[in-house]
Amino acid sequence: MAVSHCIEHGILSDFLRIHRAEGLGMLLEEFDVKKYERSLKAEGIEQGIQKGTKRANKLTVILLEKSRIADLEKAARDEAYQEQLFREFNL
Repeated sequence: MAVSHCIEHGILSDFLRIHRAEGLGMLLEEFDVKKYERSLKAEGIEQGIQKGTKRANKLTVILLEKSRIADLEKAARDEAYQEQLFREFNL
């Protein structure tokens, strides 16, 4: 009834016409808070990994462009030195 009411009154009507079944399914399912929290955590971890990878790749490119191969090798083995380089290049 809620979905029909919304469609009749122009509340998200285009979306609900297209995704009516999906919306009803979501409303009827039991909401699992722990599953939702795990999903959010996994998503955050994945975003963090992607951000860290991009940051490390930017540092690698900078060091290669500056021919600082020894710094690149040291950064790969020494996290503290890598952090120092991140700060040096504002990454």
